[in-house]
Amino acid sequence: MKNRITLLPLIALALSAQVSLAQAPAGNAAGYTLPGTAAPRGNSNITGTVIDATNQQAVGFATITLADPNSGKPLDGALADEKGKFTIPKIGQGTYRIIVSFIGYETRYIDDVQVTNRNNDVNLGAIRINASATALKEVEVQGQRAMFEEKVDRTVYNAENDISNRGGDASDVLRKVPMLSVDLDGNVTMRGSQNIKVLINNRPSTITAGSVADALKQIPADLIK
Repeated sequence: MKNRITLLPLIALALSAQVSLAQAPAGNAAGYTLPGTAAPRGNSNITGTVIDATNQQAVGFATITLADPNSGKPLDGALADEKGKFTIPKIGQGTYRIIVSFIGYETRYIDDVQVTNRNNDVNLGAIRINASATALKEVEVQGQRAMFEEKVDRTVYNAENDISNRGGDASDVLRKVPMLSVDLDGNVTMRGSQNIKVLINNRPSTITAGSVADALKQIPADLIK
């Protein structure tokens, strides 16, 4: 039985015989003080519940920031619990801005939140935030086959990944294939045997040539994958 070499121009070079060339942080609702900042201390608490504006469901673990309304500088804050409830404790007299944020939602700003000596607690009630619609850019995933692939019934040499093949012909490509030998005249042997049949795109070659060597010289290496 003849050994076979299959040449796939434009897509594959395989050998057969048997070689074929073919954000939700964990935490609670306790207040926290941001590093380097501090709200005036007092006895008032700012409370509220963060909910989804569309389905009215609680938005757990949202971030609530207490900020200076003039400079926007964060002064204090809290994390909502799993039911969306939060408390910013021990806040002193003043006017503040509340900023509510969570991944996948638009940031909600609440201005003119006033804390007075006569009002120990400020309840903001239900704070509704809207889900944000983000258009993702197209992602292109590219992969490249290894130059040599060992499969169950064949060894595949992906010639298109070998830039050193440029400018040569099919015989130059075959010189790099395991178990093949190509002499200076382009004659191909497999394991010492010249009893070889050449297939192009898995079909017998239609190239008119006096020998396999002459046929291979007619196939540019750049066309072989």
